[in-house]
Amino acid sequence: MFVNVHPCPDFNYSLFKIAGLVLLCSCGNNRYEVWDTYRGSPDALQYSSLSQIDTSNVHLLTPAWTFHTGDSGQRTTIECNPIIVGNTVYLTSPTLHLIALDATHGKELWRYKPTGKEVASGINRGVTYWKDKGLEYIFFPAGKYMYAVNARTGSLIESFGDQGKIDLRAGLGQDTAKLSVTVTTPGILFKNILIIGSATGEGYNASPGHIRAYEAATGNLLWIFHTIPQKGEYGYETWAWIEGENYGGTNDWGGMSLDEKKGIVYVSTGSPTYDFYGANRVGANLFGNCIIALDAATGIRKWHYQAVHHDIWDYDLPCAPTLADIHWQGKDREVLLQPTKMGELIVLDRNTGEALLPSVEKPVPPSDIPGEQAFATQPYNQGILLTGQGWDTTDLTTLSDSARNYLKQQTRQYRAQGMYDPPSLNGTIGRPGTRGGMLWGGISFDPQSQTAFANCNDFPMIYQLEKVPSEAGDDLQHEGASRGQIVYALNCSNCHGADRKGATEAVPSLMGLSKRYSKEGLSKIITQGKGLMPAHTQFSSPDLNAMVTYLMNEPDSSATGKTERVQMNHKLPLEKYVLKSYKIFTDQEGFPASAPPWGTLNAVDMKTGQLKWQVPLGYYPKLKDRGFPNTGTQNFGGCVSTAGGLVFIGATADEMFRAFNVRNGAELWRYKLSAGGYAAPSVYQVKGKQYVIIAAGGGNRNGTASADVYMAFALEGSR
Repeated sequence: MFVNVHPCPDFNYSLFKIAGLVLLCSCGNNRYEVWDTYRGSPDALQYSSLSQIDTSNVHLLTPAWTFHTGDSGQRTTIECNPIIVGNTVYLTSPTLHLIALDATHGKELWRYKPTGKEVASGINRGVTYWKDKGLEYIFFPAGKYMYAVNARTGSLIESFGDQGKIDLRAGLGQDTAKLSVTVTTPGILFKNILIIGSATGEGYNASPGHIRAYEAATGNLLWIFHTIPQKGEYGYETWAWIEGENYGGTNDWGGMSLDEKKGIVYVSTGSPTYDFYGANRVGANLFGNCIIALDAATGIRKWHYQAVHHDIWDYDLPCAPTLADIHWQGKDREVLLQPTKMGELIVLDRNTGEALLPSVEKPVPPSDIPGEQAFATQPYNQGILLTGQGWDTTDLTTLSDSARNYLKQQTRQYRAQGMYDPPSLNGTIGRPGTRGGMLWGGISFDPQSQTAFANCNDFPMIYQLEKVPSEAGDDLQHEGASRGQIVYALNCSNCHGADRKGATEAVPSLMGLSKRYSKEGLSKIITQGKGLMPAHTQFSSPDLNAMVTYLMNEPDSSATGKTERVQMNHKLPLEKYVLKSYKIFTDQEGFPASAPPWGTLNAVDMKTGQLKWQVPLGYYPKLKDRGFPNTGTQNFGGCVSTAGGLVFIGATADEMFRAFNVRNGAELWRYKLSAGGYAAPSVYQVKGKQYVIIAAGGGNRNGTASADVYMAFALEGSR
């Protein structure tokens, strides 16, 4: 599947560029000259028709300005894709400040701090702009609220919601005090309607991920689409409901796209919770792992497409689909391009949901975890394949004989029966795994050349489960189960691991916390968040205190005896299992077990569905010094293509920002950022000068150093 690219001699791009601009401009106002929406435009094309910077001069690109947000910390990151309205850039900081900058010089105009002097944390990928009756709004999610901020002044618009904000936990049909809901990716606007998804958590007590729409001026709820169907609704029968069980997730956390003319909003959902064990949700579980077309005015479903049945691999659909008009195999088609973690680019007719590349339902291995009933079949060959799938020893690393021999021995202890082999107690090798294929950065589509560009991850992961203690004495590793241990296992072990040892530098170990924090300080981190971790507001005081006590390795004061240690709602209705940790399958040095490249940039001809080129994306300095310069790295962020014949992308662990030739994948320019650029760039023009801006916040799941930087680039000496 990997293509060795031999870059052809560059060519004069100007004639092709002019032809493409004539095609775009013939349709009326060129929507792609501005970047006033997350990912550039409502159709999520992630494309700019600006062409001042092109293949002939990109080597002259230099920093135009640098802005420091001033609030980075340990393990913080920035995933924000800035929007630009007129001469103002709107962006967010590591601790969730909303900041407006002068787009020409990068000077701060104003800053809004939603939590005042308190430090917030979590992920924010951008904001939403709206203008109505002369008033300009920035809709800015932070923590459990959606804020409406005056785009000119940075003050709250108090006519929206409750004094300028709405509670994201409200309207879900449950007690708000028991819910933890935020929005990590911006919503989208259809006329005067703000439509949002949500991030709900991934534990057993996760909130439901229903899609909601609000009147943009007032914050009044207009409609809700239940991604977890209610009784009497379509899809309800695809779940085996059990009284007393919580049903959460199934959320659109990666954004949405909009066909403005037809008034259709497209959402892509993640898995139901718990992500890796579903004994309480036997069935296909609509609308988990679905692309859903909704009437943007009413929320009524038009069609849906399910990419994974009864997901137990965390194969979320990670981002909004891209809406493109293509000449597909001889016919003009209005399509939808959906990136997946499985490494496939799904292509659907966006009006009907018909698959242009029909999949085949095939039997998959059963689960050997007690209670789990894995779905009997899964769809294969759903789209254009950009990574490997499944695992065997022919995929092993090529770095050294010692690494190969080590990994051969390791492979023997795990299950490995294909991409849909269920998680197990001994461990199952999954490829490409929960880190991709393609992730939240989405893809870029160049309408001139009808080419889709996608950055991918390709390496195996280990899915190993452990039983959650439900009775005193039945835990696998402890004599008895405290209340705090159970609360932790159900809500936090997914990231920090059942053994509390974390996962690489990105997710810290929770061992020895009593030496670093007071109980009050640890409680504050849990409820307010830190670094990548969002605020968790769903815990009752007794549950929070019990969990903090457990994490501090102190005797559990909530327990007066074995029977009280697991009483009331913490005595689990069903046996439950949790992932021991998010574990990449690696050699002795920590490099992925599979043969490189582990990260790639890919170009797909959407007229034919064929791969045009594929190049390694990034390198690890340690391996480059040993003669392996083209391994690619784990990458987080998105790419942007332009009418200048370029693809811009950061995303890599080597902290480079790069420009590639759209025709052949040749790298034409690179710049070492202050920290990893784990975000999608934005492209804009002010006073005839084109800029490319990217967040360099570092941190993230690559575990590189954190920073607080945004950098804008322009041509040296351009007007």
